Amino acid sequence: MSDAAITAAVESAVARGYHRLRTSALSHIEAEPFLRAGFEPDQQLALLTRPIQSGFSHRGAGFAIREAHQNGSIAIRRGRRRDHPSVLAVDQAAFEPLWRLDQAGLLDALRATPFRHFRVVRSDADTVLTGYAISGRSGPAGYLQRLAISPHHQGQGTGATLVIDGLRWMARWGATRAWVNTPQHNTGALRLYEHLGFELVPPGLQVLETVLEP
Repeated sequence: MSDAAITAAVESAVARGYHRLRTSALSHIEAEPFLRAGFEPDQQLALLTRPIQSGFSHRGAGFAIREAHQNGSIAIRRGRRRDHPSVLAVDQAAFEPLWRLDQAGLLDALRATPFRHFRVVRSDADTVLTGYAISGRSGPAGYLQRLAISPHHQGQGTGATLVIDGLRWMARWGATRAWVNTPQHNTGALRLYEHLGFELVPPGLQVLETVLEP
């Protein structure tokens, strides 16, 4: 994004009454013009990637996953529009305020790539959703765009089940590499992704922010 385009965006935000402006996740090269315009780092994100082989499978995905499938305790299905309120409830519970989605944000996530894979899960003991994932694909690149698990169901294999399901979908449609990012302090997510074969790509990404003055 050019310096002139950033200046125009800031001026437009001021004219519309906004008091603060935050970027999406940017590489360090993408961040340079924003830093010149006075934006400051707000969040540091870890960027991870892994290759996807045709017919993807993952051995040793964890005892919790095997147990869940053997016992039929995790039910995964396609996400539908009527699931949106429940999906947003899971999202609100799973993320800190900065990263929570509202309805508009959820729709943006579902439209972020040309092709998407939207899945929700619940356990047999629950009547409400316990997690969801949105994966996307653009050409040979696959993206784990969103993964949220209800806090009471974390650490039970649900997240890994959803990630593996997304990777298999990417492989089935010809994607050769998967990407995901997460806040650097989200150690649980980092352990999950690294356990499933993802590797860190330094220096990661960053979210920038600026306070607007009328």
